[in-house]
Amino acid sequence: MRKKDVLLNILTYVYSCIGIVILLSITIYIFSNGLKSLSWDLLTNDYYDKVFSTKSSQELVSDVAFTDPKIEGSYFSKNFGVSLIDDVDTNNNEVVRIVYVDKNSPFNYMEQTNSSKKIKITVNQVISKIILTNENGDYILAISSEKAEEMVNKLDNGTKILDMTSSFTGGGIRGSLIATFYLIILTLIIAIPIGIIASIYLNEYEKKNKLNNILMSMIDLTSGIPSIIFGLVGVVIFIPIVSKITNKNSGSILSGALTLSIMLLPIIIRNTIEALKNVPDSLRNASLALGASKAQTIFKVVLPNAVNGILTSIILSIGKIIGESAALIYAIGTTIKDEIILTDKATSLAVHIWVLMSGDKPNFEVACSVSIIILVMVFLLSFSVKIVSLKFNRVNVK
Repeated sequence: MRKKDVLLNILTYVYSCIGIVILLSITIYIFSNGLKSLSWDLLTNDYYDKVFSTKSSQELVSDVAFTDPKIEGSYFSKNFGVSLIDDVDTNNNEVVRIVYVDKNSPFNYMEQTNSSKKIKITVNQVISKIILTNENGDYILAISSEKAEEMVNKLDNGTKILDMTSSFTGGGIRGSLIATFYLIILTLIIAIPIGIIASIYLNEYEKKNKLNNILMSMIDLTSGIPSIIFGLVGVVIFIPIVSKITNKNSGSILSGALTLSIMLLPIIIRNTIEALKNVPDSLRNASLALGASKAQTIFKVVLPNAVNGILTSIILSIGKIIGESAALIYAIGTTIKDEIILTDKATSLAVHIWVLMSGDKPNFEVACSVSIIILVMVFLLSFSVKIVSLKFNRVNVK
């Protein structure tokens, strides 16, 4: 082997090892920091706290006895029939959380502070502040920074709650997760039919001439355009179009899906064309020889045999949708929403990470947790496509 070949081999191995080390380092950093905050609450909670300001609707009834459920690590109030525990929220802030409420507890019969609307305080709510009165009419203040044990002691010295601030803690990504699924579904509904039809025309009907070569070159060129440029296209074209329909002068999930669609078309078209080219011409000729029309040949012979390549383009598209942020910052906005509406602003998971990292105090742990979710989603999608591909291969073999 020549010295030049040996040197090239060494350089190949060295740069490959460097790439693997960098990739592993990033993966280890993401998982080591993200697993701490990764929880079911992160997936299901809203981003914003849902706060309740309540008061007791009546004085304590002295003859009601409450039984301590003896939940490990909790403190039980014999006066109010609730168990409290020291906990942390999704942002790792220390909180006092309710873990048990007796069915006869006054917490089940609270009222809004400024109205007579009935409010039921439930398990998993966090208590921030309680103002009580005792038998002598003196005021007692209990706050979460005093920990659960001290708060329970003050509850047992009180007879009526004048004001209590409780909440379901936020910090979750439920809204962004739903918005991401909406973006995937809408974008694929728009882009896949257009991309496949364009691929069929370019490969099966269009003659191989200069115009065809120019079109293919333009498609390849479009796939290399920075995504932020597509974001500007979304602002200039799609947001005004959607705004005229919805009467909302802002970005939305719909305008984001339209923007992502034009980004994905080159990927879908190029991969589908390659899949169609890999179908042997002998299958086309045999179908035509048996009397099938060209359209029947394409849809009943060519496309079923090209399904693996088409599925590959779809999985690449889904991965692009999940990981895209630059274009969506312009086309959909950076406002995190808990109530997801197709014609309103929202954030995808990738944009949610951008929001978490763009503040004065970047939240590295939650950002890494969201990154883990994105990686798992892409892995599961890839695995699903492999299973579907194997199934189609078995059908074709039969």
